[in-house]
Amino acid sequence: MSRSRALRHGSTVAAVALAAIIVLTSCSGGTPDSVPVGLPASMPPAEGHTQYPVTLESPWGSTILEHRPTRIAAVVPNAIDAELLLALGVTPVLASSMISDSSAYLDAYGATDLTTYPFTVGGSLPVEAVAASEPDLIVTVGWNAGLGGADLAGYYNQLSEIAPVLTNAEASSSVMIPWQESIVDLGEALDLPGAAAAVIDEHEARFETVREQNPQFAGRTATWAIWYGTGTGLQYFSQPESAPESFLLELGFAPNPLAKPFEAVRQVSDELMSSIDADVLILGRSSASSDAEYQQLVESPLFNTLQSVSTGHFAQVPPLTPDGGDVLWAVTSGGPIGNAWAADHILPLVSAAV
Repeated sequence: MSRSRALRHGSTVAAVALAAIIVLTSCSGGTPDSVPVGLPASMPPAEGHTQYPVTLESPWGSTILEHRPTRIAAVVPNAIDAELLLALGVTPVLASSMISDSSAYLDAYGATDLTTYPFTVGGSLPVEAVAASEPDLIVTVGWNAGLGGADLAGYYNQLSEIAPVLTNAEASSSVMIPWQESIVDLGEALDLPGAAAAVIDEHEARFETVREQNPQFAGRTATWAIWYGTGTGLQYFSQPESAPESFLLELGFAPNPLAKPFEAVRQVSDELMSSIDADVLILGRSSASSDAEYQQLVESPLFNTLQSVSTGHFAQVPPLTPDGGDVLWAVTSGGPIGNAWAADHILPLVSAAV
């Protein structure tokens, strides 16, 4: 599938790749009074590549970015857009409060000092809070459709009345687009294409080293699943073209042909239990589940029929790292900073299970 948007620099049309990362839900809470106006964004020097004005295309219309922005609101609920901005050295004037879930690896980038709007699962985006932050660019890269019951389509017109909106061509679908494509879009809009390329190059070099140091992963399949407790149950996360599958492929694993049934449904029923098998099974445990519930799962006869479990090729990822970080979150919703941090924490566990 072709994924592109047009950035029109005056009369020049440049096709640029677009990106989207899985988002969870919409947002609620927050008013102009509850979200203070932040300081101007911290911006690295312009690279002299982008020619303004730039027309930012979307599935619902276009907006014009007249000049290089200085106040950027990052409004994607899971804060992937804020992470990408921080990776570029840009400090947004607003971000989702869910960025706190990334604190273990983003605090060093100034995430704790960001002004945030409150995010509540199942709520709505507080457009008034976005307006109160007085942005001259609103970033929504990473917000694709329906994955958490919220579509950017319902907010685009309101947001575009506040400031130009940078989104992606696939925002109207549920297709996951890699963060690498999103950061290219950001680099073009902010006149930082070199910085964006450097982030991608560093990421690729890091994971190339991981693969060189772990040749035992090559050719083997892996599954990433998460246990949420008896209410939500066991969920399959490394379905084709998902962020967790991309992460596993970057570690050096091969695609898992058993993942096909989970393209349409993430829930692992008893009937689908055999389909989560792989050469290596990586099971994360959500902090929402109790120790007793988790033990009931891993000790159940059905779970132990899995070859990966019975042969000991089974890595168990705790809810939090010793420093309070969430590896599961960093893999499912993280960008370059989160992925690198997650790899450092998970590699010892996975290597022991191969």
